[in-house]
Amino acid sequence: MGKAKKMIDELIEKKAQGNGFQTNNIKMKLMFKGIIPDDITEETPDTDDLISKIEGVAEQFDVRLTTNK
Repeated sequence: MGKAKKMIDELIEKKAQGNGFQTNNIKMKLMFKGIIPDDITEETPDTDDLISKIEGVAEQFDVRLTTNK
């Protein structure tokens, strides 16, 4: 557990780079995929579906995640 949370945090950090608008943009994209980023915690089960959705959003934003390795 905790992989999904780390992936979301890394995605936001790499893409938004401290820009609040970009942070909200990423969170909205995740919500459109059915992921509520503020509800994902270290205890959230890392299902294949959840990880796949996060990877898809990262790919759309052209962000390479190191957490998913």
